[in-house]
Amino acid sequence: MKLVRFDDDKTGLVVELSSGPHVVDVIASIGALIPEDPISHGVLNGLLKDNGSWAPLIQHWKMARSGLRRLAILAQTAGSSQIVLRRLDDLKVSSGRPDRISSLDIGELNATSQDPTGREAMELQFAESQPDPTGRGTVATPTTDRVIQLSNVRTIR
Repeated sequence: MKLVRFDDDKTGLVVELSSGPHVVDVIASIGALIPEDPISHGVLNGLLKDNGSWAPLIQHWKMARSGLRRLAILAQTAGSSQIVLRRLDDLKVSSGRPDRISSLDIGELNATSQDPTGREAMELQFAESQPDPTGRGTVATPTTDRVIQLSNVRTIR
């Protein structure tokens, strides 16, 4: 997720659309969150309303990211009239003050990091597939099967 400062320190969210990169004016667009996500509306409004520092946004990222993600989804949906979009090429990105950050690229790791031992991959390999009760596909459920190495040597008793 990439944030930029533009037009006198407004906060923008960069989204990739079929017509090229655009910027969502976050404060001008947060009204689109009210019907479905009033909590994210309040969080983003409180953190960004005065074109202030991004430090509180970073500090409260767990709460702010869901609203920003929702704005990005709404921007990519055709017919969303409450989202204020501008072409990235047409903007004057704020860089006048050397003590301010003009853009911020936030990358998040997946919620589940990859297991270096490969145990999760092996469990999935030996899992049985069962129909998903919601009808969306299949669900892997672990079995009690074990991999056993058999010896070619027989012992006589």
